[in-house]
Amino acid sequence: MILAALASAAVIFFKIGEIKVTGETIYTKEEIIEASNIHVGQSMFLFNKFASISNIFAVCPYIDEIQMRRSLPDTIEIIVTPCVPAVAVRSDGNYYLIDAKGKILQKIGNLKDDSVPVVTGGQLSDPEVGKYAEFLDEESSKALFSVLNTAKNNDILNNIGDIDITRVYEINFKFQNRFLVKVGGADDMEHKFRFLQAVIDSLGENEMGIIDVSDGKTGYFTLDRSII
Repeated sequence: MILAALASAAVIFFKIGEIKVTGETIYTKEEIIEASNIHVGQSMFLFNKFASISNIFAVCPYIDEIQMRRSLPDTIEIIVTPCVPAVAVRSDGNYYLIDAKGKILQKIGNLKDDSVPVVTGGQLSDPEVGKYAEFLDEESSKALFSVLNTAKNNDILNNIGDIDITRVYEINFKFQNRFLVKVGGADDMEHKFRFLQAVIDSLGENEMGIIDVSDGKTGYFTLDRSII
C-alpha cells in the first residue's frame, strides 16, 4: 500500500516544468518540442515516451537518433543526433537525399552544388521522405549500400564522390577528387577497399587516375588526369 501510494503521488505531483533539447540539428528546439507533443504541466510519468520519439522522427527526418531522459524533479531532456546526407539519388525527375543507412531525408528538384555525391543508375521504388530507400532492383540497393557502409565503417565516407551503379557488376565511384575506382560487383567490398587504400598509399600526393580493385585480389593503378 505504501509503494502504491508513493507511485500515485509521483504521478500526481511530479509535473514537467522544463523540456530541454540537446544536440545540433537543422531543427530549432521549439520545432523538436512541438513534434514531440510533450507539454509543460504534463505528468513526468504518464506521457508516452515511445510515441513522442516516433512523432519526432515523423516530423523531423534529418534526425538519426533520439534519447529521452527524465530528470527529477521536473525536467525532460530530448537528446538528438542528426542525419547527414551521403548521396543524392535521381528518381522520377527529382533528387532524393539519402544518408548512409538508407533513410530518405529530403526531396528536391535540382541540386545546386556538388557537395553531395550523385548516384547514377538504379530506380527508387515509391520513395517517401522519412522512410528507408528501396530500389526496384534489389541488386541496385546492394551495390549502393555495400559501397556506403564499407566506406562508413572505414571512416572514409567523406572521400566518396559520385557513384555509378548502372551495371551492378561494374560499380565505380570517384574518390578523393583524384581517382575513379572500379570495384566490380558488390561482393567482398571490405577487401577491395583495403586494396584501394594500399594502392593510394603507394602513390604520390598529386597522382590522379583509375584504380581497379574489381578482381578482389589486388589493385591496379592507371595514370589518367582527365577523369576528374
